[in-house]
Amino acid sequence: MKAIFNYFHPLNKLKREREKYLAEHKLPDNIKALLSAPLPDLESNVYSLDYLSVDFETSGFSPETDSLLSVGYLPIINQQLLLSKAVETFISSGEKIKAETAIINHIVPEMLEQGKHWSVVMDKFLAAAVGKVIIVHGSVIEKRFLNHYMKKRYNLPPLPLLWVDTLKLEKSLLMYKNNSETQDFRLGSIRERHNLPEYAAHGALVDSLSAGELFLALLKICFEGTDGCVKHMKFDFSRAI
Repeated sequence: MKAIFNYFHPLNKLKREREKYLAEHKLPDNIKALLSAPLPDLESNVYSLDYLSVDFETSGFSPETDSLLSVGYLPIINQQLLLSKAVETFISSGEKIKAETAIINHIVPEMLEQGKHWSVVMDKFLAAAVGKVIIVHGSVIEKRFLNHYMKKRYNLPPLPLLWVDTLKLEKSLLMYKNNSETQDFRLGSIRERHNLPEYAAHGALVDSLSAGELFLALLKICFEGTDGCVKHMKFDFSRAI
């Protein structure tokens, strides 16, 4: 019975999907390295995994018509947020920044003038993600823009990556049973409920830090009093949005 459970566990299904992806597509070395990195075993401890907390800032919700403006991320190793290895990079864009998004993320045209090409920024992000579980709060934007990038740059379908969405993780808590629809699940609001500090600034780096801190807080709540096995982690296995 255990063998059957393990075979059909979504994490082992993801492993088989990666093997199929590697076999069916001619991949550049960076993507091959990303997908060849071993996924965690079901019996591994969630606290022993390496994570990468990520945030994309964009000019809108659609990668076909909107632009990726900045990418921020930092690793979480041994339950420590490695601020010394944090990265935030602006992306050069010919698109006029929308006033409504500038109010939210404080990105103005001057910040993008010295930005890098999106292929440089995204490939650097993918290199940083090798061997790590990707942490994000509300995965829609990140997955949409990453999927669009893979299609446009490499003509590849969505990557079989391992994600944890802190938004979904928060919603899974028993405290929201039967009334989750009435709650405010914005990153700042959730952090406030967990007594995490408020950050005045807003951007890819700050939000990746915010999501990373929230993830560590949720990890302790979700696995308190348990063996902390990976098989019980609520990963986000979806690729297409």
